[in-house]
Amino acid sequence: MTFLDAYARFGPDSIAIADALDIKEHEADMLINEKMNGDYLRRENERLRAAGRQHSGHRGLVRFAGFDETERHGWWK
Repeated sequence: MTFLDAYARFGPDSIAIADALDIKEHEADMLINEKMNGDYLRRENERLRAAGRQHSGHRGLVRFAGFDETERHGWWK
């Protein structure tokens, strides 16, 4: 079973996805966050395109809880 199959079946339930894919829960949570961020950015770009003002350039990811901009090293880079 792939991640997208598990996500379609269980939704954003990190425990169920981790059990289905036989991975750790925090890894499933990171995959879910990536999927949800991608969906959000895609929807936002579609909304802007429909309004005739597509965003040009790179859009960053949505900040997560506990994000510290002063911290220079981290797994999210």
